[in-house]
Amino acid sequence: MLADIHDRLKISGGPAFSGVEIAEDIDAFTARAGQVDTGTVIVMPWREGASKQSLATGGFRQRVAVQFLTGIVIRHYDHLMGGDRAVQFDALKTQIEALLAGWEPPGAEPCELVGGESSPVTTGVSIYVQTWETARFLTGE
Repeated sequence: MLADIHDRLKISGGPAFSGVEIAEDIDAFTARAGQVDTGTVIVMPWREGASKQSLATGGFRQRVAVQFLTGIVIRHYDHLMGGDRAVQFDALKTQIEALLAGWEPPGAEPCELVGGESSPVTTGVSIYVQTWETARFLTGE
């Protein structure tokens, strides 16, 4: 599913993003954010939560809620003030939301925004991270 999300952002996002990358965990996510260009989006798996199996007899069907993160990196070595960084985040955040809100990865439910937050990563680098959720189904096949 991460490959589909990556492709959606990379191909459909076009020139809006400097790049789109995948990180395997929070340590790699943070390290990568300190190394990429402004406007790069980093995608990372976050949580999965399974519901009880829904079929009483015959077959197997279990819903698994899948959360993933998208992080927008902004470098501010040119002394951008907080408001200026927020404006940069806003433009890129709007692009991500347009591409992901309601989009259905293959074999999954539509993506929904869970929340977002900005944070400094290292000196001169900030990141705006959004948590997204979709769901997939285990069928025992």
